[in-house]
Amino acid sequence: MKNRILFVDDETRVLGGLRRMLRRMQGDWDMAFVDSGEKALEAMHEQEFDVVVSDMRMPGMDGAALLKEVRRRHPLTARIILSGYSEEEAVLRTVGPAHQ
Repeated sequence: MKNRILFVDDETRVLGGLRRMLRRMQGDWDMAFVDSGEKALEAMHEQEFDVVVSDMRMPGMDGAALLKEVRRRHPLTARIILSGYSEEEAVLRTVGPAHQ
């Protein structure tokens, strides 16, 4: 059975890059790509994912808020945050939601 991975980023170029970079993994992983935290929660309502990989900075629901909600609704789903920023406050906000 393939692992199901959900990638979340508001920048379509980043999602496109991830798709291209991970194309060779399609035999091992089922992957989905969405551009907001709200769409991620909708996708997770429709199907189960083993892993959620989210950008930190997104309009509306940011990555920390998304992963906090994923932890509440789907506690067995692994949660990973990605960010090009290293602001201490932002990093600390994700420690709880991103770790199991």
